[in-house]
Amino acid sequence: MTGRASSRTEEVDVRGIRYSVRKWGSDSAAPIIFLHGTQDSSITFQFMVEQLRGDWCVVAPDWRGHGHSQWSNQGYWFHDFVADLAVLLDILFPGQALPFVGHSMGGNIASVYAGLAPERVARCVSLDGFGPLTSMVPANMRQVLTRLLALPKLARTHASYPGIDAAADRLMKKNPILARHHAMFLAEHSTADDGKGGRRWIFDPSHQMSLPSLHTMQEWADAWADITAPVLWICSEDKRPFAPTAVPGELDRRAAMMPRLKRVLIPGTGHNIHHDSPALAARLAERFIADPDDPVFDRRVIRKVAEVDGAGGAPST
Repeated sequence: MTGRASSRTEEVDVRGIRYSVRKWGSDSAAPIIFLHGTQDSSITFQFMVEQLRGDWCVVAPDWRGHGHSQWSNQGYWFHDFVADLAVLLDILFPGQALPFVGHSMGGNIASVYAGLAPERVARCVSLDGFGPLTSMVPANMRQVLTRLLALPKLARTHASYPGIDAAADRLMKKNPILARHHAMFLAEHSTADDGKGGRRWIFDPSHQMSLPSLHTMQEWADAWADITAPVLWICSEDKRPFAPTAVPGELDRRAAMMPRLKRVLIPGTGHNIHHDSPALAARLAERFIADPDDPVFDRRVIRKVAEVDGAGGAPST
């Protein structure tokens, strides 16, 4: 794990927002972009990055209002995240076609960007990101805009936890299969001192006030239709109410909207696949990036790393 156990960060100005960008590995290695989900940050990929076998420079931004990036006073519309990604890539990797791995909202942003700028996306791996939750289609725009009007009046602070242990307890309550040592790591790096001896989450609690801005699945389909890169959806057994994975036939319907799509289920995982099965998620992502036509992706269910490794040699960059 030399070079992967720790990461470094740098700051980049993106559309007037100070972005924090995390990197693992050598700057001279092949780049791969990791995009985190809502209420999360780049550090969430630590366990998965440690399992990568190739010589990668892993680049993972903290989205605006998340992690160590600057909060926005204008809200958090979905199209702002897409536009931020485009500018960030122009700064860091101008003109290059890159592989992407995105979790949840990060996978959604990557898939929309892949349709808008297909020449910039070589491969797209989405970890449980399939478009919006079904309860948000269509979005209640009156409610969204009413919340936006109230945004300047909000006290944008989180409740405090007594310490890192208590924050880790909260993460494990939300995801009961999360390992304690993983929860402690995430809690330490996803909270900050509240000035009174406690800890607070570092994402902007107002970020969901304005988030929905693609209202119908047809709008998502219109963006996805122009994707030219191979896409891998790695699915969990997410049981949250109204999650696409919990609605019979919903994933099939959405999968039909996207060309060159492969879909694999990792049983026994919740929405945070990269926490629940980081080694298998890493192996699938690398193998797909190396060869999206590998027969291993003809399987709909993969349970163990050995099932991927047994399909051929180790993936390479």
